[in-house]
Amino acid sequence: MDEPIQASVGDEGKVTRDLRAEGGMTLGIVKRTEEEFADWIGTEWGFAEGLLSYDDEPIALEQYQLNFLQNRSRFRWVTKSRQVGFSFLFALEALARCHLRSKHTAVFVSYNMDDAKEKVLTARQLHEELPLAYQKRLVVDSKTELAFESNGATKRLSRILSHPSKAPRGKKGDVYLDELAHYVNDREVYRGSTALILRSNGQLTGCSTPLGRRGIFWEIANEELRKYPHHTRQHVPWWLCRFFTTDVKAASELALDLPTEERVERFGRPTLIEQFVSLPIEDFQQE
Repeated sequence: MDEPIQASVGDEGKVTRDLRAEGGMTLGIVKRTEEEFADWIGTEWGFAEGLLSYDDEPIALEQYQLNFLQNRSRFRWVTKSRQVGFSFLFALEALARCHLRSKHTAVFVSYNMDDAKEKVLTARQLHEELPLAYQKRLVVDSKTELAFESNGATKRLSRILSHPSKAPRGKKGDVYLDELAHYVNDREVYRGSTALILRSNGQLTGCSTPLGRRGIFWEIANEELRKYPHHTRQHVPWWLCRFFTTDVKAASELALDLPTEERVERFGRPTLIEQFVSLPIEDFQQE
């Protein structure tokens, strides 16, 4: 997310988005009418890029993050490298839906309590940096829960809940199972989470770095034991992320067919190359 996007309303009543690359070079100008802008920020991805900031930097989504936000499948399954921004993306999507819908519940399930708290902290910071005109009032603010009060007459609540790896009970809404392959009780958590999306028309997301040929995450991601026809699958290796690769477009076309060493040497940024040479190749591939 290193391409800031700025939005402003010009003299002709059109919204201008200024896309800048690193170093401040203007890549392009996109003008939208106010009606088009309103429709755009009514989507999760438009809300994120048009309104949200993090550490005072406007949000610019990676292509795979945009693809994830636009996926309306009931079951989303993401196999990913570490540090490609999905925990952040979960917090972003949950916050956007809490503001775009009159009532919404998002439940984060994490590997441990520290990770559970971190997602809530991220969502809280995104809310703090949201322009006041678009903010719902924060009425519950704890380390594991946020609740936002609707601006309408009904004062309905939207909630973000987060806890370590256990099956959610008594809730309904969207469920995010982050790093599911690493849960000790992965099957129990998955089984207990499926019921939460039934009555709410929500989505269940399983997302993880792989951990060998075992567990419910691997079974669904690879379908070697049986088919899971209602799950859509997304694969996000490191070379699709701008923070790790020097050329996303070329890497997306060529990297998969290269040996690990050549792939890192050709497309890796210096920090990734440093990690590669500091680990046994099997450990690097695992990460």
